[in-house]
Amino acid sequence: MVRDGVYGRVQGGKSSVEDSLGVRARTRATADLVEEGRRLYRERGPSYTIWWFLKEVWLRRRHPVKLEDIYRFHQLIAGVRSKNATVKALKRLELYGLVRNLGDGWYRPEVLDNTLVEGSIDFARVRTRDQVLVRRAESSRLYTGEEVPRPVQEVIDRARELVRRGEKWRAVDLLAHTLLPVRESGVLIARVGDMFIYYESKTSKMHMLKSERLAGIFDELGIGDGPLSLHRTQEASGIVRRMFGSHDSARRLHYLLKELGWFSEPEGHYFWRLWEDPASGLSYISIYKKSSGGLEEVTRVPPIEEGMYVSTRGGAVVTREHRQRGK
Repeated sequence: MVRDGVYGRVQGGKSSVEDSLGVRARTRATADLVEEGRRLYRERGPSYTIWWFLKEVWLRRRHPVKLEDIYRFHQLIAGVRSKNATVKALKRLELYGLVRNLGDGWYRPEVLDNTLVEGSIDFARVRTRDQVLVRRAESSRLYTGEEVPRPVQEVIDRARELVRRGEKWRAVDLLAHTLLPVRESGVLIARVGDMFIYYESKTSKMHMLKSERLAGIFDELGIGDGPLSLHRTQEASGIVRRMFGSHDSARRLHYLLKELGWFSEPEGHYFWRLWEDPASGLSYISIYKKSSGGLEEVTRVPPIEEGMYVSTRGGAVVTREHRQRGK
């Protein structure tokens, strides 16, 4: 019955491949389904294999499959830990029109022709979980067992290459305009722990975002705390355009990461001020947090020889991010 799903109940508190999958011997041996699924997963990746599983169930039992059951199958063949990986694969299949979401967590194949499905998936870009984990382990301990969107990994890899070549500031510029939402005319002022401060000359506003994940990436690349505005002296505009077509398109990567929970908004109200030290004549940027006793300085960005690249003297720090199309 449809309400029972593909997976049966676990008997006696134990589970096995055959108890987990409710596809009976009258259709196909459960062990063979999983074995074939593992082979397809290694050769063709998660999207194709999940479509194949939906097709097998539909052809033999004529009913859709619950998300929970698809996820369990995904676990059996690939060892995935997060249901999010299964949902992403299903969304890709929906986007191609190969699978239909019937609502309430039920899915069915929309196309049953292998040829049409094979022609819809770019197998050259397929990465199995093992391949992704190896790649992440080679690049950074932060990514082990976690999902990193492919375009994000490509940016990180390119930034790592730039740092290796001694072009640290070009790497910072690339990160500022992709993983952070800094406009082409803006400047990433500084990193303070997991806080990133940037200034938009288009709006004359100072912004601040928080991201432990991005801070970890900066650490892995050897980009520590402190002023970062020197990236304006070694811009990565050519790289950004080759990878994304334009800076506007590149900034969409940040909003994808925001949707995935990489960023959070600092609590409270903040203000900033550009001031000059009368003793040294050097300019600083101070960030203040509003408290019951007034404004308390929470960080001070050291000066740099090329300047701070800001056109105003101070104001409120924007900590609430709003996405606007084409901005």
